[in-house]
Amino acid sequence: MRFKLFYRTCNYTFLWQNGCHVIRVVTQDNLRIVINATFCNPRVIYYNMINKIFKNLFIFTFAFLVAGCEKLDLDSPRPDTKIAFLSRRTENSAEWSLMAMNKDGSGQKIITDINPRCEKPVVSNSGKNILFVHLANDYFYELYSVNNDGSGLYLIDKAGRYCGSPAWSKDDSKIIYSRNRNETTDEKDLILFDVFSREKKVVATGGDNSCAVFSGNNKIAYCHRSESNCDIYIMDNNGENKHLVVARAWNPVWSPAGERMVYLSAIENGSSQIFIVNADGSGQKQLTSSWSSRIWPGWPPEGNMEPVWAPDGSKIIYVSWEDEDPEIHSMRPDGSGKVKLTRTDKRDENPVVTQDGKYILFSSKRNLDMGSEIFIMTINGESQKPLTNHSSPDIYPVEIRK
Repeated sequence: MRFKLFYRTCNYTFLWQNGCHVIRVVTQDNLRIVINATFCNPRVIYYNMINKIFKNLFIFTFAFLVAGCEKLDLDSPRPDTKIAFLSRRTENSAEWSLMAMNKDGSGQKIITDINPRCEKPVVSNSGKNILFVHLANDYFYELYSVNNDGSGLYLIDKAGRYCGSPAWSKDDSKIIYSRNRNETTDEKDLILFDVFSREKKVVATGGDNSCAVFSGNNKIAYCHRSESNCDIYIMDNNGENKHLVVARAWNPVWSPAGERMVYLSAIENGSSQIFIVNADGSGQKQLTSSWSSRIWPGWPPEGNMEPVWAPDGSKIIYVSWEDEDPEIHSMRPDGSGKVKLTRTDKRDENPVVTQDGKYILFSSKRNLDMGSEIFIMTINGESQKPLTNHSSPDIYPVEIRK
């Protein structure tokens, strides 16, 4: 089903919902529209009526799962580090821009004139290339690669219903991504793209396949949905030896060494929680169990999500709704030592740990006079400072290492 957008944005009023790809769009007068989305972490999306700015005008806004500058006087990430992020900087436009800035927030600039979809950009391990998804005027989804300086723009693939959710192999020689099988279905295949030969190979088909990620030893974990269940599978980097690892789970995130992964699964009340499992499927353990006391009628409570590993594997950084709004927390891989790192009672989310393991980049809505801003803090939650302070939202920070 094609759905024509009246207004594209990343508003932040959404609810977590279990499953792999169903999004329910709900207006404030309870008009419901069900569409298919492409993320492992679906959201319930609310249309907002914005009367403060546009009197008597209804603007439809979608919410999807995470400039002046203030320089930092702290030992930020390495001097050769930059940060890429999405921002709505074009005046009187709902389009997003792919931007980059220095580690202290200076030198903010647009990388490419192609507007990305509101989906997290993916930087290669070398830091030289960035993958992003563009929704074209004909409503085809286009997956692009661009050099971190804006040169070398290359269209990798496109599809009418979805093409994206990419990931790099550890040596940056391959890219895996999801693409709709054909125009008659919303089910997706996994495509393996060879960066040097530019050859494409279907490595997973049948059912709905998404959210593929490479491990440190080049295994591929991915979500496979058939009928009502979403399960996590592992396969070799050539698509061979597929096998089930965890049932009723989604959003696999490999540990740095590739021997374990964290993932999301729902508990009895429907809230999403973070679990851990060995690569062979053994040692499954639930790490979180909290959820928000604020519950929307007819929907499960918000739980815990967005887990990311520290580079040395000693900590897991994640987002928890236990205090009704998303805040960033940390814990050890066994679930002990939980610490709340942000305490704003607003929205702190989209965490990324820098490759030196010293800092966390994230987006925050703590300043109500601004849109979401890109912040930085130490791995222990200290010295929280903004890198951007634009009136429009800045989201999805990712580190670029030269």
